[in-house]
Amino acid sequence: MIKIAIVEDDETSASLLQNYIKRYQQTHHTDCQLVFFNNGLEFISDYLPVYDVIFMDIKMPHLDGMEAAKKLRKIDEDTALIFITSMAQYAIRGYEVNALDFILKPVKYYDFEMKLNRVIHYIEKHKDTKITINTGDVIKRVSVRDLYYIEVINHTLIYHTEGQTYESYGQLKNLEEILAPCNFTKCNSCYLVNLRHITEVRPNSILIGDDEIPISRRRKKDFMKNLADYMGGGF
Repeated sequence: MIKIAIVEDDETSASLLQNYIKRYQQTHHTDCQLVFFNNGLEFISDYLPVYDVIFMDIKMPHLDGMEAAKKLRKIDEDTALIFITSMAQYAIRGYEVNALDFILKPVKYYDFEMKLNRVIHYIEKHKDTKITINTGDVIKRVSVRDLYYIEVINHTLIYHTEGQTYESYGQLKNLEEILAPCNFTKCNSCYLVNLRHITEVRPNSILIGDDEIPISRRRKKDFMKNLADYMGGGF
């Protein structure tokens, strides 16, 4: 089930998108759940991060789509956002809010179908994955999105999340293979970091939360390439 929010003040445009989504469901055998909002203010006022993709007009009363998207990103960093607008000069500013794409009005079904295919591919690629951590006392299931980084000391793996750590026995190499598709990469032989949580890159280190982690000279080139690939995967 793909959960879709459509934020559009024009009833004709909203109805067209609804028809396109119905057509897409029939031809691609995909289940979609739709929720409509008349403007950006209505959308963001009681927002809950439950949508897989948001189609948003830019020119709307009360709160335009760009400002609504800025507020959205303070609450939800991950949901796929696509602008639908007749104003291309504003749509290309989508990088400011990590928009996945934009569609120009009048919307043609072929364009819509292509964009929605891309969205579904994005959702599948970024869907939440959980990892099992056996601490010895309990077995924890932790979302990889919540993992900041993992360090190894001797044969002890230390999993760092926001304000909490878990320890287990194992090898970092095995985790590297498991977590590589989830945007984790090594910055040195003792640390496997989640690229989405990096807040600052320094000449020989990175910041994740309040922790500074060194980048080894041997791994710096590959690490920076992986980080650049990840950062360039948005709009």
